[in-house]
Amino acid sequence: MALTLKQLIDSYRSDLDSPFQKLRYQVRIKQGRTFDRMSEKYGQHQVRGIKAPTLLYWYKVSGSGGRTAAANEMIARLRALFKFGFTLLEDPECRRLAEILRESRFSTQGPRFVQLTVEHVQAIRRTAREHFGWYSIALVQAFQFELRLGQKDVIGEWVPVGEPGSSDVEIHGRKWLRGLRWSDIDKNLILRHTTGSSGRPIEVDLKKAPMVLAEFKALGLDILALPTSGPIIINDVTGLPWSTTEFRRKWRLVAKKAGVPDVVKNRDSVPTGTIVGGPDQAPVSQRITLARIGQSLRRARR
Repeated sequence: MALTLKQLIDSYRSDLDSPFQKLRYQVRIKQGRTFDRMSEKYGQHQVRGIKAPTLLYWYKVSGSGGRTAAANEMIARLRALFKFGFTLLEDPECRRLAEILRESRFSTQGPRFVQLTVEHVQAIRRTAREHFGWYSIALVQAFQFELRLGQKDVIGEWVPVGEPGSSDVEIHGRKWLRGLRWSDIDKNLILRHTTGSSGRPIEVDLKKAPMVLAEFKALGLDILALPTSGPIIINDVTGLPWSTTEFRRKWRLVAKKAGVPDVVKNRDSVPTGTIVGGPDQAPVSQRITLARIGQSLRRARR
C-alpha cells in the first residue's frame, strides 16, 4: 500500500526513534499544529505522487496574503518529514523528495533588524512596576536585556510531569523547568545557568548588571542576602512561575502602554545571531562553539 503524507506525519510524530521525540515539549506542540494543518489539507496525497510543482504550489498557497513565515515553517517540517522517511523508514520516495527540497530555493523573511533599545527597556520596566504593579515583568526585561537571555531561559516553561527533567515546582499535573532559580546565584552574585535548547552554560557577574540589581532593590531584596531556592521569576498575581502565553500577553500590554512600537517584540531583547552584547549589557562568559559562530555569521550575511 502506497504511503500517504498523513501516514508519514503520524509515523514521524509517534516513532520513538524520530527526532520529533527529542524536541522540547513546547516545540513539539508548536510543530504539531503545523503537522495538523498539513494532514488536514494534504494528508490524502500519496508520497510517490508529490512532485516539485506540488511542493511549490503548497508553498504559494501557505504563503498567500503575506504569510511567508507559515509557508517557510511548512517547508521546514516537510524537510524533516522526508529526511525521517528515507533514513528511518528507508522509503525511496522520501529520499527523492528530500533531494528536491535540498535543491529548491524558497523566499525567506531574513533576519529581524528590530531590537529593543535601552530607552524601550527603561520604559517597559518603569511602566510594569508603576502602572501595572507587575514587578516580575520589569525584572524579566532586565535579565533578558542585560544578560542577552531568551524568554524561556528566564521565566522557564510549564510541561506535563511525564516530560524529561526533574522539578520541585509541580501543580495540576504540570511541572516547571528551565527558568532562573535563586540557587543559580552564589554569594558573590555570580549567576551560572544553562541556556537554549542545547543547554549552553553561561556565567555572569550580576554586580555588572545594574538593571537587574535595580529591580532586586525595587522588590525590597537585599543583594547581600538573596533567597537561596525556588524560581526567581514569580507571577505577581498567581504566586507561581509565569506561563509562556500569559507572560507574552501581559508583556505586550506593558510595552504598548510604555509607547514601544507594535513591531518590536519581546524576543527582540536579544538581537538575532549575536554572540557578544553592547555597551549597555553585562559581560557574559559563555561557551562559544564553531557551530554557534558559523550560525551567527550566516545570519549576519543574510
